Amino acid sequence: MGSNRRSKNNPLFIVIDGGDGCGKDTQAKLVARYYLNKGMKVRVRSHPSVDNPFGRHAKSALKEGGKKGHLKAGFFYAIDVIRSLVKYYRHNNNEVIIFSRYLLGVCYLPSPIVNFGYNFFNWVLPTSRYFFYLDVTPEVARERISKRGEKEEMFETLSRLNKMRRKMQSVTKRKSWFQIDGNGSPSKVWLQIRQILVRLDTETIRGF
Repeated sequence: MGSNRRSKNNPLFIVIDGGDGCGKDTQAKLVARYYLNKGMKVRVRSHPSVDNPFGRHAKSALKEGGKKGHLKAGFFYAIDVIRSLVKYYRHNNNEVIIFSRYLLGVCYLPSPIVNFGYNFFNWVLPTSRYFFYLDVTPEVARERISKRGEKEEMFETLSRLNKMRRKMQSVTKRKSWFQIDGNGSPSKVWLQIRQILVRLDTETIRGF
């Protein structure tokens, strides 16, 4: 665990991550369709999840606000992700596991401990070469969020979206992430991701 080299016994592990309003779930579905069309078994997990109490507690905490809600959101989010790994990360090299939001959930944590949290989870949890960070401006993210018609979460104001973006940029620029411009239409974002997938898949096949 923690290695970014895929072995023959592990699934193809893909992460689509980024801040609120970046289009993670949309792109995760497009990635899933891409591999389903190749005849592969695909599983998609979106975090925080709604099918277990940890994910639901994380979602609820995101609407609370304040320091307490801040810490609760990070805590329950981490448990939700670990639950998904334990339950769905299979040793099957013909399976594709797609996580919408994964390690960048540590950016929910206060700034002084974000790097520590990221380095710790990056060390103990599975990683791969297929990590995509969707970067969007706070203004674009806010416009997309406003169209959902849902109650605003604590990180969805312009100032907090900007702060979260800075945290995520800081982490991903120093790590093995593909930086994707998420400000365009879903089709334009998907084109960027698809080009990388084609290249990575070709390199993976050559490696075995």
